[in-house]
Amino acid sequence: MHQTLQSIRSIYHNYKIIPLILSISVVIDYALTFYFAGSIENILAYEFSPLLVFAVRNDIVLPYLAFTVAFYYLMGYTVLSLLAGEEIYPIGVLIILLMSITHVLGGMSWFVLKEAYSNMVFLLSMTSILIALSVFGYEVFRRG
Repeated sequence: MHQTLQSIRSIYHNYKIIPLILSISVVIDYALTFYFAGSIENILAYEFSPLLVFAVRNDIVLPYLAFTVAFYYLMGYTVLSLLAGEEIYPIGVLIILLMSITHVLGGMSWFVLKEAYSNMVFLLSMTSILIALSVFGYEVFRRG
């Protein structure tokens, strides 16, 4: 048990690993999307992400996915490396993990096919944004 907690603690404090979780979740999201959507036509008609629709329309899904994964990793790494040692580091980790969960659940929405479920996934996404904006505002007032 102690070894497990130590391993989790070392992952939590390693700002190189946490963004990797987000990148993996993006790959899972798109894999589930393409698997459960059933056809390109369904993706073009019902996909929420305009960037993915653009990539599908222009047959650039793999470069788009590679760019997205790299972008998410680099942004997560940059943010967490800047927050390392700060009191709001845990919130940065929380936001990245919440975004990761949102991506996986978003991919599953093609399996569930319920509006309430899709709205819940959207709400999780908005929660990440609200937390980030709130913490940013807190830091501006605290340091200002």
